Amino acid sequence: MRSMQFAVEDKNGRKIICEVIATYHDDETNKDYIVYTDKTLDENKKLKLYYSLYKQIDNNIKLIDIKDSEDKKIGLQLIKEIINDIK
Repeated sequence: MRSMQFAVEDKNGRKIICEVIATYHDDETNKDYIVYTDKTLDENKKLKLYYSLYKQIDNNIKLIDIKDSEDKKIGLQLIKEIINDIK
């Protein structure tokens, strides 16, 4: 299986390659969520996971800041489900 990757810029303008872990489309809100990693580890040596809303435009992923608390809840639930599936 080929991994899906996309690039983002950090606050210093450096390009960071991220790998898609999972995507989810919520039919009720018509929003798309993405869980991804930049392949860095936290202080406990565990892979850092991030989530965001996203749009796919011409095979490019554009991350969208999550401002709504319900969107944050859905993103966190998605990460929890992924971690439980891995275990």
